[in-house]
Amino acid sequence: MKIISRFVYSAMMMAAIGAIVVCSAQERQMGGVGITVFIDRDFRGKSATFRQDVSDLQPTGLNDKVSSLRVGPGEQWEICEHSNYQGRCVVVSGEEADLRRNSWNDVISSLRRVNAGPVLPTPGDLYIVLFDRPIFRGNPTNYNRATADLGDNNRRAQSVTIGSGTWELCEGTNFTGRCVTLERSVADLIVYRLRNRVSSVRPIRAGGPPTPPPADWYIVLFDQPTYRGNPTNYNAEQSNINKKAQSVTIGRGVWEICDGRNFTGHCVTLDQSVADLRSHNFRNHVRSVRPLRPQPR
Repeated sequence: MKIISRFVYSAMMMAAIGAIVVCSAQERQMGGVGITVFIDRDFRGKSATFRQDVSDLQPTGLNDKVSSLRVGPGEQWEICEHSNYQGRCVVVSGEEADLRRNSWNDVISSLRRVNAGPVLPTPGDLYIVLFDRPIFRGNPTNYNRATADLGDNNRRAQSVTIGSGTWELCEGTNFTGRCVTLERSVADLIVYRLRNRVSSVRPIRAGGPPTPPPADWYIVLFDQPTYRGNPTNYNAEQSNINKKAQSVTIGRGVWEICDGRNFTGHCVTLDQSVADLRSHNFRNHVRSVRPLRPQPR
């Protein structure tokens, strides 16, 4: 590991701060050239546009505060959960109005432009990103047109980001076998029984309604913080489990989790993912989970 002197580190931080472009109202709306990050969903709140790599967002006041982003046309950027491009990373393009949908809300600590590989579609174009690990981790592969055969190496898709449009994912090549239609990102394709089984993809501009998962709501428990370790998925009430859990992804819906069986003991209601359950006074174990559907008005 290279050791950087305090003087050099300070100079690097000043350069990172200098990379922030103060945007006019129009530039904030359009995203500008580079990547524009916002502290609130739907491209609202304090924002900054970066045109150079930023290895640490801490000096900018935006570390772990980004909730939506826009990438300039024809560009792609890598965002990472830790400084110096460490931890979970993913390549993004286009725009994302709500980073809660793919568990990237308030976790970004570094970002850099990606120059290698094909240029991703501009915002508004159809594109999809397949990842070979759940929760939008691992190696991303981008598609912006119908692909009848993903090949053996790309059949390991475990999660998917829908950048734009409505897409059909199929088990068989040439769009055969069992297919599902998606218009939103999916953190774990296991809910559609498609983990490691996608063989072809294509956009559907005017198709039928999206395919609901076997259970519309689902929750994923991880045995390590920050959505790491072994995941366990639930899409229905479980009153007697003994699951080591230190973080949780809410795939969809509102869920109650308890440290006692049959929904006893310490319970909390969650409608969004939690990177460390210690913040909710859980100590390693969850023993019951259930969906809480809204009461009729």
